[in-house]
Amino acid sequence: MKLIQKIEDYTILYKDSRSQIAEFLIHNKDDLNNYSMNDISKQTYSSKTTLVRFAKSLGFSGWKELIKTLIEEIRYEETHYSAISPNIPFDKNDSFQKIVQNISTVQIESINDTADRIDTAALEEAVGKLIGANRIVVLGMSPNNLLAEIFRRKMATIGKIVEVAPPGEIGIIAYSLTNKDTAIVISYSGNDVSREPMKFIPDMNSKGVKLIGITSDGYNYMRQEIDTVLTISSREGLYKKISNFSTEESILFILNVLYACFFSTEYIKHYTYKLKNSIKLEESRRIRQMDLKE
Repeated sequence: MKLIQKIEDYTILYKDSRSQIAEFLIHNKDDLNNYSMNDISKQTYSSKTTLVRFAKSLGFSGWKELIKTLIEEIRYEETHYSAISPNIPFDKNDSFQKIVQNISTVQIESINDTADRIDTAALEEAVGKLIGANRIVVLGMSPNNLLAEIFRRKMATIGKIVEVAPPGEIGIIAYSLTNKDTAIVISYSGNDVSREPMKFIPDMNSKGVKLIGITSDGYNYMRQEIDTVLTISSREGLYKKISNFSTEESILFILNVLYACFFSTEYIKHYTYKLKNSIKLEESRRIRQMDLKE
């Protein structure tokens, strides 16, 4: 998750000085160069020590490092993306045509951002883990498990069976895996160790299960525990948004890339298998249609 989204989340998660500081940074993000630490301290009714604690809670060594990183991130956003927010891409006064254009822009930018962030070395490792797996299982909460169903179906069309752990059974599936299996773990934040599917990562690691993580940018628990990670476009916040327009598109794109790269490892074999079975399925559909007509 990007720094700006983490700061936005503080405005909801906390009701103390952290929320006040976060609100100030969000509302004045385009003019942060004009404010000294002393200025921000006065305007947020916080001590300089509190500002330093705020920065450290976000993983920085101090206030200056936080502000420098935040300004750099804001400049990158301004030069690489449109002004349309992935969190609130339309408002109550926008026409349907405007909404269509804005959602299109958000999703295209999400795919482009995801493509730019794909580490080809990590991608090769991930595909290798899929190739050698006895079982492939996708672990993720809704709606990530729903996106995984599309991946499961695509892999099935080339003869590779993928399981998607159903809600309430992630633990059962995770505990059943061995060192011959591969698990794809999907979580946007990748941080809450007490929640599924992250809570099962230590057990899977201890058994030698091959893990592929799909999570947001930046340091988090999943990146610490999983050595093969693919990065979701990380421009959405966890709370202040209309829907997961950007995140869902990003996750689906990563899963599509995994499928395509897996397909390419034995291109002729997979294409032949898919074509052969497509013809068989189409023939069976035609027979059923003829039976119905009779």
